Amino acid sequence: MTRVQVLGAGECGLPLALRLLDSGVAVTLVADRDPEAVLAGAVTSTQVKFARTLQLESDAGLGTWRDKAPQIRGIRLTVGVDRTPVSSWAAPLDSPAQSVDQRTVFSHRMTQFAAAGGDLQIRQLSVDELDARTADFDLTVVTRAPKELATAFPDDPDWRYPVGPMRQSAALYLDGVEPDPDQLGMFLALPGLGELISTPALTGAPGSERPCHVLMFAAVPGGPLDLFRGDSTPGERLKLATELLESHCPPALARRFHGVELTDGGGTLVGAVIPAMRRPVGFLPSGTAVLGGGDVVCRMDPSGAQGANSAVHCGFHYAEAILNHSGGPFGSAWMRATGERWLEETAHPAARWTLTMLSAAPELDELMRAGEHDPAVARSFAAGFARPADSPLTAV
Repeated sequence: MTRVQVLGAGECGLPLALRLLDSGVAVTLVADRDPEAVLAGAVTSTQVKFARTLQLESDAGLGTWRDKAPQIRGIRLTVGVDRTPVSSWAAPLDSPAQSVDQRTVFSHRMTQFAAAGGDLQIRQLSVDELDARTADFDLTVVTRAPKELATAFPDDPDWRYPVGPMRQSAALYLDGVEPDPDQLGMFLALPGLGELISTPALTGAPGSERPCHVLMFAAVPGGPLDLFRGDSTPGERLKLATELLESHCPPALARRFHGVELTDGGGTLVGAVIPAMRRPVGFLPSGTAVLGGGDVVCRMDPSGAQGANSAVHCGFHYAEAILNHSGGPFGSAWMRATGERWLEETAHPAARWTLTMLSAAPELDELMRAGEHDPAVARSFAAGFARPADSPLTAV
């Protein structure tokens, strides 16, 4: 029987482990927190999953929240300057997107994995410990990694990124937001300052989920929106968020957030992502090759709404490649071919989309403003979130 070890119980590792387990593969899933700790902890990201991702999950029996989570039917985009909309339009997605708190998703799927007979191990492995364990498995897939392990995967020299974060992010999961009348997600572009993004979502313990809204500030580093600090309390972050909404948002948008409250004490995060693109094959100190996936190989700023989708596609792609393997060892050549296919088809276009979205390119500004006068342009822009490989922005 094939034995696979998966490090990381996130958007990539969980569907990979569950799909393999469902097909009779012996899977060990290594996570740094148990389901109870995940559910009781703080949010670690924002996420919007688009139609292709949702369908992948549903086809594999993982569409748990398809009938529960609010639908995000499109995008309402506003370009604002000095609290005044200078351009505004709305466009539908071809199929609705959805957002479910990752605490809800991950805790449920970890429990599901263990209940189905999977070997769930809660521990943090050093590189040397991982190296010593690999001999017990036919394949090790690394989907989450501390810095020491991430450096086992070499940087891709064909990609050039800024040396630091493109945005400083603060996310808040909120109750009391006035819903968009057309079930659209909000995208407010503030030239020179950053972006404010809000979508309806679902949060709460599995079986007791409830609707909420997610609000994310994506601030240009050092700019007027870059005021959130990691050592602040949830209450301080909420207060600052409401003040920034009043001082920088057009009044009609700011009014939607009057009187909001955090969903819970863990419903907020502050942080930044340094983009990275790595090769999908890493080598441990002994020379053993391991396959990297998800954020370990392609790390993107969450403002582009691509990370969760790319990671889920990676998990399913790797699962099918493992299940279709003709036999023999999972060598570095097989790993390279498997990883590069996901990168070329999914991760690279998503990364180019995200880089362009956050780069303040003149072409992007023209495209956003053109959508106000041309519904086809607006719809194409909205569709780019769901299918970045088909977007003209990936060629900008």
